[in-house]
Amino acid sequence: MDDAALAAIIQHSAVELFTVVDESGSEVGMLELDYREPGECELSFVGLVPELSGQGHGRWLLAEAISRAWREGVSRVHVHTCTLDHPAALSAYRRAGFVPYRRSVERFPDPRLLGFLPRDCAPQIPLIG
Repeated sequence: MDDAALAAIIQHSAVELFTVVDESGSEVGMLELDYREPGECELSFVGLVPELSGQGHGRWLLAEAISRAWREGVSRVHVHTCTLDHPAALSAYRRAGFVPYRRSVERFPDPRLLGFLPRDCAPQIPLIG
């Protein structure tokens, strides 16, 4: 996705962005809630800096995302996950009450090879190239 396409999404009036700030004032996480489909909210992005992984902060952030997502007029909250997400993402979504709806195989250039993500991102996925 190019910068213009991303800007069009995150600047849309039906998309809400929230940052997580630690006690020192540093931004350490982010939520993106997408309400562009009537009656729905997609948890488009739920993430923390890697240093906070495994300490329970992700569970708190996901609960915060779900709490903010459900509001009057919303009858469906959903999330898409993939193998490039944190290895514990799918189990975390299931623990939070999400149920798998569909599984698909998508092919796209590896963002690590394109320079969009660090080469050590998603170590559970072999990096070929």
